[in-house]
Amino acid sequence: MNKTDSTARAERGKLRALLMKRMQEGDSDACRALLDDVGPTVMRFLRKRMADPNELEDVYQEVFMALYEARRTYEPDRPFEPWLFAIARNVAADHARRHWARARWEELTPELPERPHSDPPSAPPVLEDALAKLPTAQREAFSMLKLDGMSLEGAAARAGISIGALKVRAHRAYNALKKIIAGND
Repeated sequence: MNKTDSTARAERGKLRALLMKRMQEGDSDACRALLDDVGPTVMRFLRKRMADPNELEDVYQEVFMALYEARRTYEPDRPFEPWLFAIARNVAADHARRHWARARWEELTPELPERPHSDPPSAPPVLEDALAKLPTAQREAFSMLKLDGMSLEGAAARAGISIGALKVRAHRAYNALKKIIAGND
């Protein structure tokens, strides 16, 4: 490496350390700039360590989530890159451990196992039919919370009941729907 490359690398390291310090202080623009700057380097780093390239993007995201969660541990007077790549290495190693733990239990066989001959599966229940079987108060509670996406406070106010009463109605609706869908109505 020549002196020019060394100087550029040192300047880039100082800039990254400054951006990380600003990120610790809550500067979202510095966070974006830092992630844009180190992103390609982290991706190259991970490509060399990943067994399954299909999971590369997930691990890449995990590295930046870990960086964000650990941002308070970074010391601005120390070099940024070793700290970042220690995080990336640990995330990749954790991912590899989880991957191989799952793979250990998988058993490859030359032929698929025989499936038991049973009745064809019945048609899935239609939510509208299942909801129609519920009492009106339970149906309204379920609809407001799960179908309309209302908050507990908003749904309780619309129904004219307390939040606790709404929770009870919704819970009863969930249990009744489970039974209806399972065919135990």
